[in-house]
Amino acid sequence: MHAYIQPACPWLSEHIKTYIQRHVPETEFIDDFDDFPTDCSTIFQFCDGWALNRNFAVMNYAKKALINAYPNSDALARKDYLARVVEFWTAKRPNSILRGHVPLTVRLSLDYAEYVDEALTAADDLSLLYSLEENEDKPGQEREWWIMKPALVDCGAGIRLFSTMEELASHLELAEYETDEDDEGEMSEEGQEPIAQSASDLEQSNPVGFSPSLSTPGLDSLDALVTAIGAISTKSTSDGVQRNPKPQYVFKENGRIPSAQMREFVAQRYIVSIPPVENRKWHVRAYVLSMGRLTVYVFKEMLALLAGEDYEPPWMNPSLKSSLTNTALQDEDVFTEKESMRDFWAMSDDLLPGNWKAHVFDQVCSVSAELFRAAAHTMADKFTTVEKCFELFAVDFLIDTNGIAWLLEVNETPAFYDVGIAGPMALRLMDSVVCVAMEHMGKARLDDERNVAAKTRLISVLDETDKLAKSNITEILPESCSR
Repeated sequence: MHAYIQPACPWLSEHIKTYIQRHVPETEFIDDFDDFPTDCSTIFQFCDGWALNRNFAVMNYAKKALINAYPNSDALARKDYLARVVEFWTAKRPNSILRGHVPLTVRLSLDYAEYVDEALTAADDLSLLYSLEENEDKPGQEREWWIMKPALVDCGAGIRLFSTMEELASHLELAEYETDEDDEGEMSEEGQEPIAQSASDLEQSNPVGFSPSLSTPGLDSLDALVTAIGAISTKSTSDGVQRNPKPQYVFKENGRIPSAQMREFVAQRYIVSIPPVENRKWHVRAYVLSMGRLTVYVFKEMLALLAGEDYEPPWMNPSLKSSLTNTALQDEDVFTEKESMRDFWAMSDDLLPGNWKAHVFDQVCSVSAELFRAAAHTMADKFTTVEKCFELFAVDFLIDTNGIAWLLEVNETPAFYDVGIAGPMALRLMDSVVCVAMEHMGKARLDDERNVAAKTRLISVLDETDKLAKSNITEILPESCSR
């Protein structure tokens, strides 16, 4: 077996190679992709999910092959597509678990503050419009609050809270600052124009051997553990399939966002009643592995990610660092000193009644299984599952005071850091992922107790392989290729 191991986090490379050799000792590792033989019969690749380039092409001629990325997983990773998946799936399945574990979400196409009323009226769901109108005459603590999220931006950027139409408009850029075409691409005085970088510029800006830290991520838009939403697409390049680098925007905390450039948003009903940990808001991060056509596993170990400041309800006008649990909003020293990343299973048993942690994990497993099934059946063109591919996702849940796990978002291409409990957990996760991947390829050595232990850390929650429509995808090619 030939293997190409170049993950987004370089510190994991040697560990992944060690785990592979426990199953296939004679594995030949390729360090330079240009040296890849053209007559390989078995290939395994674990590479940077944002720079696939020629990696998919190598898979086409191998009898057995596996790579750690699907051609397209936008149905899960894009917030607006995810909302559509849930909407379509639950429309015909009113008893689906997704209906009670996904906050009401409204897809919005926004541009300028002056036109926010037209955007709300044009939305597919008028629930948001009616809610904002009803909130006008209510005091803050009696209102229904909402959280606005850009569909294609991660790390907490551009997220705002609001309860009235006026508050929503105050977060959007004003039409009076619209620039002429001649000024397009230049940074305005308000810092609201996108900063465009080409793929080659991004590659050149990342020197060989660069090791990310919490304050200096190795990939664009990483938080302390995982990259979030990113567009996956096949585009014509000389090297083959590649994920597009995302545009970057300049945001100001509590200021107006470059909404006219971003356009696509979701507004989600904000969950106010949460059980704080040391007076701080928190959410659960679970790791979900999708293998082949669609076999889904949930990693037993989960993280609790805490906000940087004490929690206050939205009507108290708190800072984003109080309301958002994304660790990218925290300075490295604050993140480390306050232990913003914790072991979920080590949290206090008294935080909620009963055996609440086991109950939360059961919900995570059930919701994840239903969500991946829904994405594969309702939006197969945006969740393209192929037998020679697998992908690891980080799925975020918010726990309310009733112990209900609410799905927030799905993050693709996890990036791990050797910080605190995250490092050892990442190694155990990689060990388990490699074991299941080798089993999928028929290469697993389950006579080794270490491999058996690694496999048991991943809980199988769904096998939809035989229920999906037969796929006729045999090769993954750039759009410019034709037959």
